[in-house]
Amino acid sequence: MIAKKILFNTTLLLISAFGFSQNFNVQELGKAKLINVSGGASANSIFYSGNAQRDPFSYFLNGNININIAGLYNLPFSFSYTNQKFGYGKPVLMNRLSIHPSYKWITAHIGDVSMTFSPYTLSGHQFTGLGVDLTPQGNFKVSAMFGRLLKSSEFDSNYPEIVPTYKRYGYGFKTTYDFEKVKVGVTLFKAKDEISSIHNPVPFELSVSPKENVAVSFETSFTLAKKLQFFTEYANSSITEDTRNTDKGKANGIASLLLNQNSTSTSYNAFKGQLVYPAGKGTLGLGYERIDPNYRTLGGYYFNNDLENFTVNATQNIFKDKVSLALNLGLQKDNLDKQKQSQMKRLVSSLNVDFRPNDKLNLSVNYSNFQSYTNSRNQFDYINQVSNYDYLDTLNFRQVNQNATINVNFLLRNDKRLKKSISANFSVQDAVNQQQGKTIAGGASTYYNSAIAYSIGYPERDLSFNGSLNNTFGKTDSGKNLIIGPTIGVSKLFFDKKLTTNASTSYNTSYNDGQKQNDIFNIRLNGSYIYLQKHNFNVGVISLFSNSTGRKNNDLTATLTYAYSFDKIKMRPKREPLTEEKTIANPVLKINFNDKIFEGTRDEILAQLQELQLSIHPLPVEEKNNLEHLLTLASLTPDDKELKEKILDYLDAYTVATATIEKYNDYFVKALQKLEKEMNHKDENLENAYSVAIGRVNSHKLHGVDQAEITNKASYNSYLKLVERSDNSRNQLRNHRWMLKEISAAAKTSTKEIQQNENAAQFSTQEIEEAFKLIKNKRRETEIVDAIEVKIIPFYHDLAVKNSINDEIDLKYIQK
Repeated sequence: MIAKKILFNTTLLLISAFGFSQNFNVQELGKAKLINVSGGASANSIFYSGNAQRDPFSYFLNGNININIAGLYNLPFSFSYTNQKFGYGKPVLMNRLSIHPSYKWITAHIGDVSMTFSPYTLSGHQFTGLGVDLTPQGNFKVSAMFGRLLKSSEFDSNYPEIVPTYKRYGYGFKTTYDFEKVKVGVTLFKAKDEISSIHNPVPFELSVSPKENVAVSFETSFTLAKKLQFFTEYANSSITEDTRNTDKGKANGIASLLLNQNSTSTSYNAFKGQLVYPAGKGTLGLGYERIDPNYRTLGGYYFNNDLENFTVNATQNIFKDKVSLALNLGLQKDNLDKQKQSQMKRLVSSLNVDFRPNDKLNLSVNYSNFQSYTNSRNQFDYINQVSNYDYLDTLNFRQVNQNATINVNFLLRNDKRLKKSISANFSVQDAVNQQQGKTIAGGASTYYNSAIAYSIGYPERDLSFNGSLNNTFGKTDSGKNLIIGPTIGVSKLFFDKKLTTNASTSYNTSYNDGQKQNDIFNIRLNGSYIYLQKHNFNVGVISLFSNSTGRKNNDLTATLTYAYSFDKIKMRPKREPLTEEKTIANPVLKINFNDKIFEGTRDEILAQLQELQLSIHPLPVEEKNNLEHLLTLASLTPDDKELKEKILDYLDAYTVATATIEKYNDYFVKALQKLEKEMNHKDENLENAYSVAIGRVNSHKLHGVDQAEITNKASYNSYLKLVERSDNSRNQLRNHRWMLKEISAAAKTSTKEIQQNENAAQFSTQEIEEAFKLIKNKRRETEIVDAIEVKIIPFYHDLAVKNSINDEIDLKYIQK
């Protein structure tokens, strides 16, 4: 309790001294280490030889240290040194305070914070005060706020560009309740300026006046016929532009009932509705939004207004989920009250098609069309013009942009020994600007981009090659341009993947209206080495040779970089005293760590840690070596106090490793479950393919005929092809069934027991390293699950080829 009080008082002291923005859970307060220090340093040197105006040698030194206090606040320090110039950065002593403590279902926002209730009421405006979100279990949710929205600022004739402001306070709440079939919500926001907060006279031309605003929003969502989903929101904002005005007036909106009205009071409306209908294996959506001209509230910095939007979107999966379609169409217009001199209309349409007939081929097609129209309201400007240049700014204007893209990827081979793939893409970008139906000068351009690439990799050797051919062709008013050239590259890993090397070379040449402009040839070499996860060495060389219109240029750039990072400097709060140590050769030690107690002689505790080390599985080689290194350092430490610190360092690393393994096991099971579902969908298709293939063999006129009696070789060769296809279909179905059986069994295993499955454990041993990298880099769950799934397929397929040879095939769907 004493340690927690000290920690809490220290936190309050830091809050008052610095001011910061920080989220923390009250339940976790006091559990974090008091001070953690992390950071790093890097050194870069660049050598250059060429014709560019730059130094032949330059270097950069950078460093940073971050002090984290109790997991609540960061103090970053940094320095840099380059070309005789020194710079540094230190924490800024801010005058802002923002903390967001939470306890169970209660979250508070204290200080200089911002909240959003809806896009039509309170929308991200910063205030100084208090906010709260209440999200208890059940159907009722509440958010509320109160605070100062603006500080007062007097007019100063010496600085006329600074606009004065009145002090503004506001409050509001949002509440939603989820009934069984209908969800409803109500939002109220009110803000008012204090007239007495400004004393100096304000020039009339600045249009600064004390305002008052009330905004009310009603939203609802419900489902009809178990499928059709509706969402609607209606908002009304009523504003008194000058509360000093005493003339009577009245605004018509519902929000005006809570407003002190006068002749400057006005009311504005906004409405948004969406409809979503699940159709087949997709959805159909319709949307409509209308916002009155000048709609705004004092709860936001910027509001879209004077617009009307119509949107249509549809998605669908067809042909047994092999084809995915997505269509979007939107129309927007402004000038709803017909008060502007021109009206803008925009039309946006897009179509996306994704075709995945199997695990090897992926084809995607995308098309989008953006059109905008600006029409002058006064048609006589055009009728009465005497030249093509009269009223140029007010004439009708049209802009059209079209984009089309085709991507094809084909996986030629994918197993642990060899990976081969080929890909191609083609895109068109077309833009046209027109005035009065005619294309304006320089207003048309078309670009065609294409590329084809081939890659081959040898996973067991950590070796890969790639090559591509790229092309860009453009048509503009200035002529036709062409750039074309190939690129080839190779990469190789050494020393247990600690050393990464890359080399590539490319050549491209460009033409303008058929005339050659220049040739460019370059070579790139790069190597990086990671030592003990903290030291990173990198060297890169780029050599470029160019030849344009008789002028040659050779550039050479070499870069050498070293970076060091650390996160092990830790100042822990004083721990509870150890049990009394006996004055014997092997004293008894006691170490508390995360509610676990390690007690015994140093050899006994080290033995306990060794058991922990042996129990953790699977673990990448680098992680395993790091843990063993930390454990070895602990065992070699003679001093008992230092031994405790070394053991705590080991336990810290062990905890991180086990937490990462738990995440991996969870993702692994999810990948197995996802793959099982996909294979079940594919099972009937494979059986049907086999049934058709074997049926063609059995119905062939040469089926069962002795080979010695066959005289028509062409017919016999045709029969042999049918037999071969039948055998391939049988093998494919047999391997699929074996994989499905094994994967289904593993998918039903719990996360804690998944590594007890022999095949799963063997897979994890091979692939854990890549999965660890994805988890440590904080990639999204779906991305990690998909990456694991891609690895599972070839692994289990290899096992199926070896183990399913004698399996019988059960035709489960033949009677359907």
